[in-house]
Amino acid sequence: MEFKRTKTRRDQAGFTIMELLVGVAISALVLTAAGSFFLFSLRSFASMANYTDLNGKDRLATDLITRDIRNALSVVSSTTNQIVLQAPPAGGANTVAFTYNPTARTLTRTDSNSSRILLMGVRSCSFSLYQRPATNTTYNVFPAATPSTAKLVAYQWSCKRKLVGTQSESESVQMAKISIRNE
Repeated sequence: MEFKRTKTRRDQAGFTIMELLVGVAISALVLTAAGSFFLFSLRSFASMANYTDLNGKDRLATDLITRDIRNALSVVSSTTNQIVLQAPPAGGANTVAFTYNPTARTLTRTDSNSSRILLMGVRSCSFSLYQRPATNTTYNVFPAATPSTAKLVAYQWSCKRKLVGTQSESESVQMAKISIRNE
């Protein structure tokens, strides 16, 4: 019995240069697309983490400010960057102050016992005072007030935080009008 080779060595050789170039080009395109998707996903997740963190801190600051305004007996003083509230009990020397520092970009809560930074990275913050209208003919239109006539306190702020390694920023804006309940 005699065995014959059906394929020669030349037929069993590796890839041709053309097949190798096409394979490398397709692999490069797939790796580039996968890398781009990975970087996009990484930035998106980092951005979402920024928004989530900003939202949590905004919610905490909003809850504290709202609670203090609703429980306040009156407004002691007010500027666009600071509001000082008379805290219970009546006749006491307890005050609560919220101060925006545009240089440090912070919003701070100060009471008779402590001082606490509520927000960092605050780009703008303002406080306004309003009184209740004599008649409720126009919805949501309140005349401006002085500290002695204030029944509503409005606040608004904007926080921005830069996303690490990029030019993009996450921004959060909060605003509300809160009624002083004890007045």
